Formats: sequence, C-alpha cells, structure tokens
Amino acid sequence: MLVICSAQNFERSLKEDALKIEKPDQLSDEIYNALSDYRLIMVGEMHGTNESAEFVTGLAKLFSQHGDSVQVGFEIPSDQMKRFLESKTDSTIYSSDFFAQQSPDGRASAAWANAISRLNKTPAVTVFFFDMNGKYDDRRDSTMYLNVKHQMKDHPKWKTLTISGNVHNMLLPYKGLTRMGGFLVADAELNVGDKTCSFDYFYQSGKMNGNFGDGLKLHDVGNVETKFSKNVSFENYLFIYPALYSDRYNAVFFTRQMTASKLAKDKQ
Repeated sequence: MLVICSAQNFERSLKEDALKIEKPDQLSDEIYNALSDYRLIMVGEMHGTNESAEFVTGLAKLFSQHGDSVQVGFEIPSDQMKRFLESKTDSTIYSSDFFAQQSPDGRASAAWANAISRLNKTPAVTVFFFDMNGKYDDRRDSTMYLNVKHQMKDHPKWKTLTISGNVHNMLLPYKGLTRMGGFLVADAELNVGDKTCSFDYFYQSGKMNGNFGDGLKLHDVGNVETKFSKNVSFENYLFIYPALYSDRYNAVFFTRQMTASKLAKDKQ
C-alpha cells in the first residue's frame, strides 16, 4: 500500500469534502456531479445488511434520472438466478435457487432481493449476476472480473455498478491475491483505471446477519470508532479519496448505523 497523501491531509480533506447522504436510496444532484465521470462504480458491503444495497439502488436511480443507461451487477452466480432471468418478475426473484435456499453468508438477503426488484422496475436500468458458477476455487475473483468485463464490453457507454463483499472490489491485492477490482482497473482493453470508483463500507455501530465461522446469525458489531466516524458529523455520507492517496479503495460509503437484513426466504 502506497500512501502519498499524509494522514493529516487525508483527515482535513475528509472533513471538507465528505458529501452528506440523507437516505442511501435517495441521493442528491451533488452526489451525481461527484460521480458522473466514473464508468465503473463498485460498492462493497458487509453481507446481511441493508445499507449498501440501498446505496446501489440509489446510485442506479440517480444515474437513470440524469439520462444514463445503467447496469447493476450482483455477486450472485447466474446459474442460480435462471428463473428470474427468464421472466424478470418479483416472484421469480424469491423462487430462484439463490434466494430460496439457505444462505451461508447472508448474501441471499431481503435487502438484495428488494434491490433487484426495485432496479428491475427502474427505467434504463438492467440487472446482471457475475459470481462464479459451480464450486468456488482460487479462480473466483478472476472469473467475476471476466463476467463484469463481458458486460462492460457489451455496453461500453453505460454506467456499470457492482455490489459485492468488501474483499472483491479491492483495487490492490489482498492476502497475496488480486481481487476482482484489481483485475478490472488493470485491464488495458477496458481502460477504466481512472474511471473507476470503488467504495469501502464503514459504519460506527449496528447489527448484521453474518457468518463468522459459527453459522449465519445476528451479530452486534458494537461501537467501531474510526477516522470516518470521528472526523465527520453526518449520519451518512460518501467521500472520494484525494488523488494522491493510494489504498485498496478510492472512496468510502459511511453510515453511522448499520442494520441487519433478514434472509429473503424468511420475508415470504
């Protein structure tokens, strides 16, 4: 990790340039202006929560309202969404293999199912699924990258948004492995290195429906004090990192409170 911008300058920029968000799914023109030049926007999340899915929905709606065509990719295997892809109805979201089965990690949440439903009804927005089909292995991130790249090549003038676990949208290697985000920004054919915004998700407190090695269950995350909670008073905001600051992400989406999402199958 190379940090050219000092920590002091970073925190000053954070205080001055954070953009307030009233509601994650209802975003302002100020946010559109900050993000309109990006072609690829990747949003990370803690699985089994509501906020990042709402944020992605809000971004897609915002771009659509400003005349952009948008495609939104979910970290879901396409083979597990065949029913939905054939008919594009709400009922087939919930009856798809992905959402109807027991979720091991919280992704098959009501938050994701609701986001797909809302985006499917939003003008100029298309939903796709980019996770690896079949048994996961070390090729998973490279496969996800190729799936997203395929969509971007098919629609080169569209905005492409993705939602995934925070690890997959990292721009720099993690645990010695290049992740989906790193592959995408390094791809010479796509040439989106300076047109990519990758959001890490930060929170101060709340709950998540997650799996930390002991099965999927509700977890209280306690109080998480970071520079993002201390230096900005807004309840929710986004912040794009200074140009000379290099990190695994180049933006942050922050909510003071994180809320847990039930599994989609438990909402039916």
